[in-house]
Amino acid sequence: MDETLKGMGLRSLLKNSTVTLGRQVLAGLLHLATVIVIARAFGPAVNGAFFVALLLPSMLATFLNLGVGPANVYYLGSGQYQARAVFSTCLVLTLWLSALGLSLGALVILFRGEEFFPGVPIPMLWLALLGFPISLAQGFVASIFQGLQQFRGYNLSLLAQPLITFCLILGLVIAGVKDFSFLIVAYVVGAASCLVITLVILRRHLAPDESSERYKLGTALSYGYKAHLSNILAFVNYRADIFLVNLLINPAAAGIYVIAIKISENLWLLSRAVSSVALPRLSQLSGDEATRRRLTPLLSRMVLWVTTLGAVVLALIAFPLIRILFGEQFAAGAWPLIVLLPGVIALSASRVLSNDIAARGKPEINMYMSIITVTVNILGNVLLIPIYGLIGAAFATTVAYVLNLCTKLFVYWHLTAISPWDVLLLKRQDIAGLKRAVREPV
Repeated sequence: MDETLKGMGLRSLLKNSTVTLGRQVLAGLLHLATVIVIARAFGPAVNGAFFVALLLPSMLATFLNLGVGPANVYYLGSGQYQARAVFSTCLVLTLWLSALGLSLGALVILFRGEEFFPGVPIPMLWLALLGFPISLAQGFVASIFQGLQQFRGYNLSLLAQPLITFCLILGLVIAGVKDFSFLIVAYVVGAASCLVITLVILRRHLAPDESSERYKLGTALSYGYKAHLSNILAFVNYRADIFLVNLLINPAAAGIYVIAIKISENLWLLSRAVSSVALPRLSQLSGDEATRRRLTPLLSRMVLWVTTLGAVVLALIAFPLIRILFGEQFAAGAWPLIVLLPGVIALSASRVLSNDIAARGKPEINMYMSIITVTVNILGNVLLIPIYGLIGAAFATTVAYVLNLCTKLFVYWHLTAISPWDVLLLKRQDIAGLKRAVREPV
């Protein structure tokens, strides 16, 4: 094998990334199928209201998880704590945060529901709120799998939600159910089923904790709060455009824009799979800087160019694809989809660099860069949506994502003295080295 690739654990990384990617492809297809069924059965307005309603539990889970999930991955990946100790702390934290989040969500719905979520029926918001504690617990438990690098169980468990949700929603449509509040019920049941399956699988990995070291909340938060603020900003960055389209135009426009978002985000399947595997591995390499300096640029280059190839294909088929899958009434989503693609490409490479920075114990750097990106994204959407509509929203988001990559490249260069070109430009030996990694133990 190429000397530059030795010692990086590429065989294990490729295996875990491939398995994770397979799960994400299946989950992505199920999510897409769910969107297609809802869009065709209920139309743009209900499609938009459904996904905007789900922003409430998603926001609460993102804002209130305190960054404990990334902390779990870091401490388990670096071998500082045992899984049982981490699980015990997460269980107690879930109970307290669930009570807080449900209370906050209720206040939002009671006093600002119609103002913050115009066009979304209030009963849908109440039902969607039930998904918050389930999503919170699922995030904590899944992070334990990730930190242990037990990706088979991690991937199998996470397939449950999209599969069950799709089957339930398809059943509702076939049965002719017209009350679209049942769409939210299907989502909550799917999430709850996923959590139960995850807990059952996790039990076999909770060996008796022989160490006397307790995983204290303060320890988790000392790392987690830095990652937490960054994750909040990332969530806002990913979903601000949908929220603002619904607020500044209407739910029907949001329903069309959601189609563009959902299709384009399928290009992130590879970067998400690689990131899920890379973070615990890079944390494990905290004492081997030379290997980490070789691994991160290689992963970034591969993710960037595979995503670029997929984006080119998607741009060529965008118009017929949306018409065939969703119908003529969603055709207006094709141009926003195309405008989003450069940003999607940029963020795929940026995600890999973020994991390297976090694995160095410096997640706060990601947070500082995210502040700039989110500010640009929100201001751009507010300025451009009233003038250019959905295309303006897509353009503002793309500019924000490209800016995110530029700032990450600059910071990574400062931390490692590795040129941005080494991170972005594919090298002749990359493909050959990866092929050998598949065939030979590393």
